[in-house]
Amino acid sequence: MAEPNLLTELAATLYGTDPYRKPDIYLNEYGRLFEPLRSLPIRLLELGVHRGASINLWERYFPLATIVGLDGEAKPVSFPTSERCHFVHGAQDSVHLLDQAVAVAGGPFDIIIDDCSHLGCHTARSFAHLFKNRLNPGGIYIIEDICTAFTSGHGWDAAPFDPPQIGLPGMLQVFPSHQNGMIGLIKQLLDHSQAPTAAGAYTEYPIERLTVLTNFAILHKAKRT
Repeated sequence: MAEPNLLTELAATLYGTDPYRKPDIYLNEYGRLFEPLRSLPIRLLELGVHRGASINLWERYFPLATIVGLDGEAKPVSFPTSERCHFVHGAQDSVHLLDQAVAVAGGPFDIIIDDCSHLGCHTARSFAHLFKNRLNPGGIYIIEDICTAFTSGHGWDAAPFDPPQIGLPGMLQVFPSHQNGMIGLIKQLLDHSQAPTAAGAYTEYPIERLTVLTNFAILHKAKRT
């Protein structure tokens, strides 16, 4: 029998029938990752807050955390009024606004969750600015909804998906694969996590671990760089 997960229980109350509710596969993994941090005075940034339910989720789950939500739309009515919660209005790839988020939080973050535009170009710029110096060593960086790379239209930087065949006789050494949008970014990050390992080092992004689950990716920053 599965252990109860406070995040899914809170989500059932806070989201109701909202179709933008974070899926259980996200929340179950977050419950496993975040449980050791629940009672600590961490700093959390979420890029993209939509109607505010997710920020309310984090505010209730982390009773001592400082929480910042950034969104291009106006501050939602349901955004928490707690002094621990702050809102930054604007584009997720604005380095000025990302630094403003760090300033209002009082320092670098321990958890960053990107649930914003789902455009690989925006997500990449946010990651490049935040991961190196604005995420604490040992911190967790999450990129949600990476499946948008397999859609066509709707404003996503994506292309129709034709699954490449694997293991064909005479296959080229360069494996054909989908390179668009969010998936293309995750593949770039895989390069950064693996390329320097023979020398026992990191690239400019000290990625200790990259985990890809259904529709989201989790990056752990090295505790020591």
